[in-house]
Amino acid sequence: MSRSMKSHKRYTVRHRETSSRRIESCFYAGDAFEARVLAMEAVPFIKAHPNSIEEIRCEEPRQG
Repeated sequence: MSRSMKSHKRYTVRHRETSSRRIESCFYAGDAFEARVLAMEAVPFIKAHPNSIEEIRCEEPRQG
């Protein structure tokens, strides 16, 4: 990763397991796509079932 942590934001990735239980995990990433990739690397269920992701939400307040 060549970007500094200042350019990363906190993302919550929510997925649903086979039992219909919803699980949320937090990752620091440059964008939502990177958060998805990190989730797939860190969570075995998401790696096996990438379409189980229901939401990727940026938790940082918008500046502007």
